[in-house]
Amino acid sequence: MPSPHSLAAVLRTVRAARGLSQEQMVKTLEARHLHNVEHGLTNMTLKMLEGISGHLEVDPVALLAAASSFDRHETLDEFMVYLRGELDKLRAMRVMDNVPAQFSDGVLIAAKGGKPATSAEKIRAVLDCKADGLTQKETSVKLGIPKSTVHKIWHMPPEGG
Repeated sequence: MPSPHSLAAVLRTVRAARGLSQEQMVKTLEARHLHNVEHGLTNMTLKMLEGISGHLEVDPVALLAAASSFDRHETLDEFMVYLRGELDKLRAMRVMDNVPAQFSDGVLIAAKGGKPATSAEKIRAVLDCKADGLTQKETSVKLGIPKSTVHKIWHMPPEGG
């Protein structure tokens, strides 16, 4: 995420390139907020960024990318290579395939709080290690899971009991 100062510099530069004054931008954002944004004195909400970028006729993601590339001391082309790698990580996690499941009739489904339940596979693996005579520490190392998780599973009551 770019620093507020880098984003402020990009916004001021784009506004100047578009030949717009701060006064002309006030339609988008209250004058005091625009001043604070353009001086890096405040963090912007996504809604604020969307309004400013709409007025500047530049996609908000492009503004963020320009500021991020400046912060990273990279050209835009170098930053795009980095960004491609980040997007590939999301693709490998199948994020875009699973995002639609977060919505119902176009409305974001409320997330449930708390930690996710321990998977059946993890429970079975711990109990198999226990049955094979491994210690909790050996099980933790073998499965690569925290000792606290192994301990919790180790002492679970048997199913149906």
